[in-house]
Amino acid sequence: MKVVKIVSMCLSLLLPALLYTYYYPWLYNKINNYTERGEDLNEVDLLNVFIVFFITWVLISLFFIIVFPIIYLKINK
Repeated sequence: MKVVKIVSMCLSLLLPALLYTYYYPWLYNKINNYTERGEDLNEVDLLNVFIVFFITWVLISLFFIIVFPIIYLKINK
């Protein structure tokens, strides 16, 4: 059961990482070709993006784990 959760988490982090690594720079460069407002983006490393999304996911999860019990306790007083 834990393995399924780990695989599910990794897959849920992989899609945003792929979008951020390949789609967003491609789209930015296409738009930048028309507007010419800055330099084109170079290649973004997939592993670094995956690590960024993982750290963000952990921080958001910790935030909700800490905040929801506090809110729940205040509401049920």
